[in-house]
Amino acid sequence: MLDNLALSFLSGIGTLTANAILNHFGSASAFFEADADTCRQAGLNKEIANNLQKLSDKAYRRAEEEIKLAQEHNIRIICQQDTEYPEALKFCDDAPIVLYCKGNLSRCTPHGIAIVGTRRATFYGQEQTEHIVESLKNADVHIISGLALGIDSFAHEASLVNRIPTWAVLAHGLEHIYPEQNRDLANRILEQGGAIISEMPLFTTLAAGLFPRRNRIIAGLAQITVIVESALQGGAMHTAREADSYQRTIFAVPGRNTDPWSKGCNFLIRTGKAVLLQSAKDILLELGYSTNGEIDLFPHTPKEKGAGIRFMPTPEQKALLEVLQKANPVSVDVLQAQSGKPVHEMLPLLLQLEIDGIIKSLPGNRYEQIAGFARD
Repeated sequence: MLDNLALSFLSGIGTLTANAILNHFGSASAFFEADADTCRQAGLNKEIANNLQKLSDKAYRRAEEEIKLAQEHNIRIICQQDTEYPEALKFCDDAPIVLYCKGNLSRCTPHGIAIVGTRRATFYGQEQTEHIVESLKNADVHIISGLALGIDSFAHEASLVNRIPTWAVLAHGLEHIYPEQNRDLANRILEQGGAIISEMPLFTTLAAGLFPRRNRIIAGLAQITVIVESALQGGAMHTAREADSYQRTIFAVPGRNTDPWSKGCNFLIRTGKAVLLQSAKDILLELGYSTNGEIDLFPHTPKEKGAGIRFMPTPEQKALLEVLQKANPVSVDVLQAQSGKPVHEMLPLLLQLEIDGIIKSLPGNRYEQIAGFARD
């Protein structure tokens, strides 16, 4: 442990270079024992190679202090060579040399699912997050997220409710929890056998630049990354880019084209970076499960009352639904002719009705109404 930890503290060495060193020398101890010429031939910066002895002395002192701090705070330091180090992360070129951990990483299932999204989650985002997790409770998965407010918190909470192992990846030292509002959530994750992870040394001050480093770990731990809600810019989109760079599967939950917190998801789907998540069956099939029947990821948000759903359509949606009530199913051509709406205006309305569970698409470019709606 000491050698790897010292390598992580070596001045001028980033994670990519540190991993290249481990691959070339076979171990951190072999690297520190090498002379300057050998290090230069291995591609190490000339200045660092020539001053390696001085730099390594400082790194080892820092590593020894860190081990003492970790013991005082009941935090484990896990190296890449340790059996507890997650296998999925080892395949990443920029994998952390060491991980700081509280809790239990031994409950690592074959499939890690990252679920992330905006801190400003809507009710729709919360509902979809909870339903995704609930639908995975019988699969051999663990849920990974970042303990942030919003979608991350909902993913962890739903995992606890459904007794699914969950890991929280933080962007700072593990001696404290950020945000403060999630301290209780972090404690419950540990109580139920989950884990809290970081690559940052203890007492690392939280800074904006550390969140991208945290996001790459979330993506690297996961076989599949699910983006529930996101603006065009933000941490969830960065996590998606990292997952794409690791050639991992990305799913995105579609949303209204006018909703700022769905623009990121819709962009990922439109550009082919993410697969549109239509049902939890999509995730299970990607994991290799054989599913019987459809698992409805998008249940009706309003509760059923009597024969129909208390769904209040917009005037534009109502015009389409009135055509569907007269002839069900009906083709796009008929919908366009009888509603008088241009196709480019009609298709987004149909998509949203389908997302809301009011209609479904059929072969032959036709649509069918599957739920009633409240009348004025």
